[in-house]
Amino acid sequence: MKDYPADAIRNVGLFSHGGAGKTSLAEAMLFQSGAINRLGRVEEGTTTTDYDPDEVKRRISVSTALAPCEWQDHKINLLDTPGYADFVGEVVQAMRIVDGALILIDAVSGPEVGTETAWQEADKNGVARMFFLNKMERENANFETSLQQLRTRFGKGVVPLQVPIGAEQNFRGVVDLVTMKAIIDDKGTPEEIPDDLRDTAQSQRDSLLETAVELDDELINKYLEGEEITTEELRRALRAGVVSRAIFPVMCGSALANRAVGPVLDAIVAFMPTPLETTVRTTEGNLSVKDLVGQNKLAALVWKTVSDPYVGRLNYFRVYSGTVQSDSHVWNPNRSREERIGQLYTLVGKRQEPVPRVGLGDIGAVAKLQETATGDTLTTKEAAVELAGIEFPDPVFTAAIAPKTKGDLDKMGPAMARMTEEDPTIRVEKSAETGETLMSGMGESHIDITAERMKRKFGVEVSIDIPKVAYRETVTASAKAQGRYKKQTGGHGMFGDTWLAIEPMPRGEGFVFQDSVVGGSVPRNFIPAVEKGVRESLPDGPLAGAPVVDVKVTLYDGSYHPVDSSEMSFKIAASMGFKKAAADARPVLLEPVVELSITVPDAYTGDIIGDLNTKRAQVLGMVPEDGFTTIQARAPYSEMRRYATDLRSITGARGRFTMKLAGYDEVPAHVAPQVIAEAKKEKEKE
Repeated sequence: MKDYPADAIRNVGLFSHGGAGKTSLAEAMLFQSGAINRLGRVEEGTTTTDYDPDEVKRRISVSTALAPCEWQDHKINLLDTPGYADFVGEVVQAMRIVDGALILIDAVSGPEVGTETAWQEADKNGVARMFFLNKMERENANFETSLQQLRTRFGKGVVPLQVPIGAEQNFRGVVDLVTMKAIIDDKGTPEEIPDDLRDTAQSQRDSLLETAVELDDELINKYLEGEEITTEELRRALRAGVVSRAIFPVMCGSALANRAVGPVLDAIVAFMPTPLETTVRTTEGNLSVKDLVGQNKLAALVWKTVSDPYVGRLNYFRVYSGTVQSDSHVWNPNRSREERIGQLYTLVGKRQEPVPRVGLGDIGAVAKLQETATGDTLTTKEAAVELAGIEFPDPVFTAAIAPKTKGDLDKMGPAMARMTEEDPTIRVEKSAETGETLMSGMGESHIDITAERMKRKFGVEVSIDIPKVAYRETVTASAKAQGRYKKQTGGHGMFGDTWLAIEPMPRGEGFVFQDSVVGGSVPRNFIPAVEKGVRESLPDGPLAGAPVVDVKVTLYDGSYHPVDSSEMSFKIAASMGFKKAAADARPVLLEPVVELSITVPDAYTGDIIGDLNTKRAQVLGMVPEDGFTTIQARAPYSEMRRYATDLRSITGARGRFTMKLAGYDEVPAHVAPQVIAEAKKEKEKE
């Protein structure tokens, strides 16, 4: 593929709800443009952009794939993104570096939650948008209904660029409302509009014209005076509207049947912005790409990292200014280090094609950078610029993972590190309280697929389970107990005698040890051993073996033997005394409690409240706004460990939530026995 100037490049992402046909459309575009000579199918696992074994197995996209093609002497970098909510991190990455978004809609289902996600991300990143109503050949496909739903949801800037010829199994092509020509065959040869569509086409063209001329004072005056608007003037007005994000054209077709795909490529070239017409975010604020180019600085953003056990890291980057050359050196301001650029590549799905350079506005890849990660900038040390990083959503689902064998244990740490490099929405941490390794992500499928990738790429097998709840224990009354340890051996014996008082402290105060011994009944040199004995007993409470918190322990009396007493004997005696006193001080079980902020469409509010009531949650308040309700609640963590899955099921993935630890509350009397019984079973297993 030859070098293209920036004004002949289009960086376009394909976005949609899962199953709307992005991968099939990418395949049809590649085939139509001659980039591939065989049309692959998702069902057969033969498409260019779904090449990962997980994608072939599940028949869904799980990562963003790059597939450039050439059309009308332009280069179009297509980014095929996943549509399922578990892989929203891939959408965030792609939307950060594209100049235009082609949002697909299933013409049978209409706009879905993935449509809204794509729109919101495009809004956040200032990305131009067009719509493509796919699957027009399917039964119950309805262009007019879907168009109206889009206009209702996204405003009057949504305008048809085409109308379909035929419906369902009789869908044959489209009428281009700009040229007022019919495009029926696969080659896109313009024909006369069928007689039965002339009135419909003219009506829709008038609507398109009115929307387009509103943005141009000269054209609106011409239109109001009854003068004819030429095709070229309309095309120019539409382009300005798309670039300024005031107009969002709607096209239609069938990716699977490869019908009306050529006109989509035409529209991308004609209306989508060039890399020079966009804004780039730097750490010092937004800057137009033209201004950045004028400063004669190199600026490229690493937007995706792929980890390979054999090749190492492969970093995808987008060039905003300057040119990245093979066999050169660049500066990474995020890491404050120089990186050597080896061979550069352009990617077509999994195929890597070596290139000598990646120019302004283009997308490429480079292997074996030492420290560069997703979100980093590549620039020069002499004229450095630092681009703003990529903001990823916080994980919403956490699972406990454990190695299946000792060999897996040795390899698990490095494998998880590589997976978090590849997918910034994956977080891994070790729980200090339960000892489990916790992996957090965007949903159950996300964690499952990450585990499968660890096995396939790095030979690490792990088991996945719901995380344990980090229960705690405390006391609700005061108690006193003697801890006396006496052991006679052949030589010196062991003797320690302590009297301890235990009392509750306010929640969150932790542990306090106090020495109130008078008269030397316990020598001063043994007091630290007593405190150590109590502290070492705190992790094993009297009820469920959970850590004991928020207690004050006072050593107020005891006795010793001038020969047999030792630090060890007093430590053991203190441990015995603490356990007796804690058991007598009306101990209770504490459970972690989380605060939730749940935002759902108004229609689901009742269902969410009902579900929270089954989870022992306390609803603290509700705030309605713009068709959505935000519910503030407090609930036991034990009931919320699978809430990401529950919320998605209830709302059809339209709800979102945040959750944070709020503290510890006493476990209700009807729940505590079950928790205690399960804890005892776990101890017996150990």
